[in-house]
Amino acid sequence: MKIKIKSYNDNWPYIFEDIKSKIRDNINKDNITIEHIGSTSVKNLASKPIIDILIGIKFQELDDYITPIKNLGFTYMKKYEKEIPNRRFFFLENDTKRIAHIHLVKINSQWYKRHIAFRDELRSNEVVKKEYEELKYTLEKKEWKDGNEYADAKTEFIKSIEKNLKID
Repeated sequence: MKIKIKSYNDNWPYIFEDIKSKIRDNINKDNITIEHIGSTSVKNLASKPIIDILIGIKFQELDDYITPIKNLGFTYMKKYEKEIPNRRFFFLENDTKRIAHIHLVKINSQWYKRHIAFRDELRSNEVVKKEYEELKYTLEKKEWKDGNEYADAKTEFIKSIEKNLKID
C-alpha cells in the first residue's frame, strides 16, 4: 500500500468546520469539545488528505456516543480498542475515498492532551513542522502493509517531540 502525501489544502479547515457543525447539531454539545488535529489542522503542512477530528467528552461513557456518531454516516471500528481501550475510532468515506477520522476520548485523558500538544507544537514551531513534513515525504516512498504501519513509522519522531512538551 502506498501512502499519498498532498500539499496543504486551504479547504481542509472548512471541511473540518462543516463536519464539526454536523456533530454539534446532533450530539449533546454541552458535554464535548471538538478539535481539528493531525497534519490537516496545521497550515502549510503536507498531509494525507484525511481530516482528523478529536472529540473530547467531559461526562458520560464513550460508548454512549457510538450510535449518535454512526447516525452521522461514520463507520465505527471496534478492533482498535484492544490497543487503545479508552478511545473509540470512526471513519467517514465517500465512495472508496476516506474523508475523515473521529477519535473519541475523555477530555482529561493523556491521549487527548498529547494530540492537542503535538498539534500546537506543529502550528507554532516551523523547524519541527518542516522535519515532520520531510519524514512524511520520505515515508511516502515506501510500501506499507496498511495505514497503521505508516502511522507506526512516525511514532519515534512524534515521541521525541512530545518528551519536550508540557503535557499535564
